Amino acid sequence: MVMERNYEPAIVFSFNRRECEQLAMSLHKMDFNTDKEKEMVESVFTNAIEVLSPEERKLPQILNTMPLLRRGIGIHHSGLLPLIKETIELLFQEGLIKVLFATETFAMGLNMPARTVLFTSMRKFDGKENRFITSGEFIQMSGRAGRRGIDTRGVVMLQVDEQIPAAVLKGIVKGTADALKSAFRLTYNMILNLLRVDGISPEYILERSFLQYQSYADIPKVLDQLAMKKAELSTLVIPRPEDLNQYFRISDEVKKLATGIHDIIITEKNVLPWLTTGRLIRLKHNNMDFGWCPILQYKKTKGDKKKEKRGENSDIALIVGLPVNDAANLDNVESLQYLQPVAVAAAKDMLIIRANLGAIQTLSTLKLYIPDDLSMKDGRQTLLKSLKEVCRRFPAGMPPLDPITHMKIKDTDFEKSVKMLTILETRMKALPIHVDPAKENLMLLHKKKEALQEEVVGLEKQINETNKLGLHDELKGRIRVLKKLGYCSAEGTCSLKGRAACEISCADELLLTEMLFAGLFNDLEPAAVVALLSCFVAEGAKASGDPPKISERLSGILRQTQEFARKIAVVSKECDVPIDENHYVEALKPDLMEICFAWCNGASFSDICKKTSIYEGSIVRSMRLLEELLRQMAAAAKVIDNEPLEERFTSGILKLKRDIIFAASLYL
Repeated sequence: MVMERNYEPAIVFSFNRRECEQLAMSLHKMDFNTDKEKEMVESVFTNAIEVLSPEERKLPQILNTMPLLRRGIGIHHSGLLPLIKETIELLFQEGLIKVLFATETFAMGLNMPARTVLFTSMRKFDGKENRFITSGEFIQMSGRAGRRGIDTRGVVMLQVDEQIPAAVLKGIVKGTADALKSAFRLTYNMILNLLRVDGISPEYILERSFLQYQSYADIPKVLDQLAMKKAELSTLVIPRPEDLNQYFRISDEVKKLATGIHDIIITEKNVLPWLTTGRLIRLKHNNMDFGWCPILQYKKTKGDKKKEKRGENSDIALIVGLPVNDAANLDNVESLQYLQPVAVAAAKDMLIIRANLGAIQTLSTLKLYIPDDLSMKDGRQTLLKSLKEVCRRFPAGMPPLDPITHMKIKDTDFEKSVKMLTILETRMKALPIHVDPAKENLMLLHKKKEALQEEVVGLEKQINETNKLGLHDELKGRIRVLKKLGYCSAEGTCSLKGRAACEISCADELLLTEMLFAGLFNDLEPAAVVALLSCFVAEGAKASGDPPKISERLSGILRQTQEFARKIAVVSKECDVPIDENHYVEALKPDLMEICFAWCNGASFSDICKKTSIYEGSIVRSMRLLEELLRQMAAAAKVIDNEPLEERFTSGILKLKRDIIFAASLYL
């Protein structure tokens, strides 16, 4: 439709890098460029990659990109090589790319307008949940539609494959931009640098920060909100509060017990014998109930033996038939997190998709006959008709598998939990409120009261934290840590250790300084130094699949680094600085260690790419950040007057800084 109505150039926003590539590849039969435009694309692309060696020009990402660009199709996401990304940006500016598949980062900071913007989904996974995009995110991306001086209007299209509440959609499309909020945070580097300046204290900076200004400015609004919520709470009258409190208390206990029982049921040793072809299961993912669907098969991969002993099921994937509206439009969807539930009665097709064991809510005693060929629509329709018929016959729900009678789970504690759950459910049903016709309204009132009480507590806490300067306690704790570890004196004067830490700002200055003064780098060759420091900058370069294999020597220095991290975490806890020890240690990512070690020993970029599933662009970005960290470490070594160590870091920079990773930008 975009091409038929001359709405190009178009930007298609997807919130998944793999999906961007899959969508671009799905247009393999389409060609949007003329012969003359193809020649121009080839000329620009050939000139751009001239800076690369003949071997680097044969990288899969480069070879696969050229055919797409010739046909006027582009891909733009953070996993691309910077050189490829910049070439695509230049071609898009010149109108040689008619359709660009991009992630939302393309809308940030780049002045690349188009005539049309298309959203493949209104949801994005933000690392915690699959949520609707905010109005600010929508404004930022849709704002790319319409070129000044060229188009009289911009066109924005939303590809909606689910039922979105009217209020949610209105909030996204007609909402206001996100409010400007301070991202100010305390760091040890900032505190140490302030301690070195006469006449200015960290407290002085805190009190004059934009964060504190926002906090003080918000107090009148918060007080008004608090008064309004308290007034609303005082006027809210709930009949029979004692009955409701008792009902909710038992209901909460039932939910806790049911969750514990469910976790035991879906462990591998208990559930595996019952994952037979055709068995009906109820799926739930991210608080979304997908209803009943049949198991087609399950796949088990060889995982960690320790995991298997613990009964973990991360290496088992179910293949199920999920009721949907149109399976043809969902070919590229790989998991439930990108889908919305569709009622069986309203479904028109079945989608073959993977699901984790954790998504199983209930197993049924019923099984369906599975047709031989589900790749054909007729087979899927037959399966869907069978599922609809079973749902019609059991309107109250499918008969579930009993964990003790059917599944034969023999465990004393488990049996006690099941009995207790039965007792509590019976007690809950015996309460007068359970059969009260007004139960739903009473429960809504009770929930509203609880929500109001939580809001009142939250607002009071916000006012208290603002009045006592929320970051002040954290600052005191961090200064105690610095004094205890010897970075400053009792009077607050910066020591030699503190001056060295002042030079490090792009990674964990405390941990790196501790390693520096403990002599951990003294016996390492430059390649090993680079490999170890890569753990501090590899956060965005996470390999998919199994953990990376690391040599025994590199594993040894990584373990030493982790021990230093644990010591810092212990000291932080003693000084009342909030810290999660496991999370702090796990922040050291070893995914790039072997890659950096091989690169510094002369390996080609194509060779190191074969060793990992990390995107090429992520590798380049991490290594460029690593070069900056090496410069800061060399400066820290110079502060403590350790010339051999300074030379070791400088040598690491020379080994790291070569070829495609540090190729000059096309914009320079």
